[in-house]
Amino acid sequence: MTPNFRSTSATGNTPEALAADLVSGLGTLPPCPDGHTRIAFIYVSDALSRHARSLLQQLREALDIEHFVGGMGMAVIGPQAELYETAGVSLMVGELPAASVRVIARPVRSLEALRRELDGFLDPQTPGRLLLNADPRMEGLEAVLTAIDEETAWFATGGVNSGDDGVVQIADGVAASGITGLALRDDVAIAARHTQGCTPLPGKHELTETWRNIIVRLDGQQALPAFKGIIGDVLSRDLERALGYILVGFPTPGSDTGDYRVRNIIGVDLDQEILAVGEMLEPGTEILFVRRDGQAAIEDLERMLEQIRARAPNGIRGAIYVSCVGRGRHQFVQEGAELAIVQKGLGDVPLVGFFANGEIFANRLYGYTGVLTLFT
Repeated sequence: MTPNFRSTSATGNTPEALAADLVSGLGTLPPCPDGHTRIAFIYVSDALSRHARSLLQQLREALDIEHFVGGMGMAVIGPQAELYETAGVSLMVGELPAASVRVIARPVRSLEALRRELDGFLDPQTPGRLLLNADPRMEGLEAVLTAIDEETAWFATGGVNSGDDGVVQIADGVAASGITGLALRDDVAIAARHTQGCTPLPGKHELTETWRNIIVRLDGQQALPAFKGIIGDVLSRDLERALGYILVGFPTPGSDTGDYRVRNIIGVDLDQEILAVGEMLEPGTEILFVRRDGQAAIEDLERMLEQIRARAPNGIRGAIYVSCVGRGRHQFVQEGAELAIVQKGLGDVPLVGFFANGEIFANRLYGYTGVLTLFT
C-alpha cells in the first residue's frame, strides 16, 4: 500500500468547530502502514494564534496523528481556497517512513543548535531536507541559512511566519520564537522549485559606496540620480509610485539560471540623494533592479509548475506552497487566482500553505517569491 496524503481547510469561530470541520474534511484515516508515522502539516491564520494550543489538542484527541508541524500566516492556503481575513486553518496529513523524519520541536537560532536537535538523526555532511518555519522577529535568520548552505549537505525550504497578532509556530506543540520544522532523510522523495514573478530591468550595477543598508553612490554616481536614470523619466516623476513596484535584486552567486533575491527599497532621502534598502549592504556588490509584474508572475509560475511536474514522473502525493504576502490577491489581481494556477499546474493533489513574510528556498531567504515543495 502506498502511504497516502490528504488535505482540507476550514473556517470557524471556535477551536472545537474548526477541529470538527477539519476531521470531517479529511474523512476516515486508514491505519498507518507499518514502519511509517503520520504527520500533519498545519497552517493557521493570525486570527487563531491565541487558540492554536486548543485547536492542536482537539485534533490530537480526534485523529491518529503522531506529529504536527506548521505555523501561522496573515492568510493561509488550503486545497480549494486562499483564506484571507478569517479564522482559517489548512491541514494536510500524510504518512512518511518513521525512521526518516524528525520534528525540530525546540526552536533553534543557530546552526549549532540545529545540529544538536538533529544529532543522531542527520549528520551535517549527509544529504537531507529541512522544511522550516521561522519567527519574523528572529534576528540572524539569513546567517543561519547561510551556515546551513556552507557547512552542511542539507537543503532547506519553507517560510517566515506572518500576521498581525502574536506569531506562533507548531512543532509537536506551540512555539513562538526561532526556527522549527521537519527534517527528512534523503530517502524521502521531495521535489522543490521557486518562482519570483519579477522582470529585471536592463543592466547590472555596482554599489560604489554604502553605509549599513543605505546606497550612497551607485555606479560611481550619487545614488538617487543614478536610480532615476535607470528607471526612466516617467517613473522618476512619481518616486512614491515607483517604489511600490521597483525593487533591488541581489544575484545569487554561482547561479546558472540568473537567480536573484529581491529586497524592497524602503526609503529615499531627497536632500542627501540616497536610497535605503531592506538588506545590509557592502561596497562593490553587484545588484540589479527589477519590476514587479503581474503577467511575468503568471508566466513564471506556470513555467515553474511545468518544470516541477517533470521531476515527479511517478505522481505527486502532497504539496506545500509558501507564497509572499505581496503576491496572492495583491499581484494576481483577485483572491484565489494564484492558487488556481497552482492547482491547474499540479492537478488534483493534496495541498496546503500560507502567505509568508519571507520565503526559504535552497538555504536562502527570498521575498516576493512562491516556493513549492512536493512529496513525490
